[in-house]
Amino acid sequence: MTKTKFEILLVDDDPIVQFLHKSVLIDCNLSDQKLFSNGQLVLDYVLENKDNDVLFLILLDINMPFMNGWEFLEELNKITFKPTIKVVIVTSSIGASDKEKSKNYSQVFDFFEKPLENNMIMGLKNNEDLAPFLNHI
Repeated sequence: MTKTKFEILLVDDDPIVQFLHKSVLIDCNLSDQKLFSNGQLVLDYVLENKDNDVLFLILLDINMPFMNGWEFLEELNKITFKPTIKVVIVTSSIGASDKEKSKNYSQVFDFFEKPLENNMIMGLKNNEDLAPFLNHI
């Protein structure tokens, strides 16, 4: 029997934000994450690895080139293995409409304004749906 793997995928087009968010994750003892600069790249990765007994936690920016976060979520709604994917939106958008829109996607578990901070990650560790991704170490 194979053991379920948990992967944290950080999706943001800004290399400085990627660096900052990666540092926060490392501070929270989550040193194993993969970085992507747009929704298409992370979608391709998820599709390539969907049969590998992997559960994905995606920290997703909304405003990105090529495929933004909303377009990624729309594509995600078209696939059948959604239960293996949990999404936390991490964005610079402060619009209430974006936070409200995020509630239309069953995979979205939380909505944070950038920058990601340690207390945000620690709060996620207390969510029973997300804890397996963050407490598996």
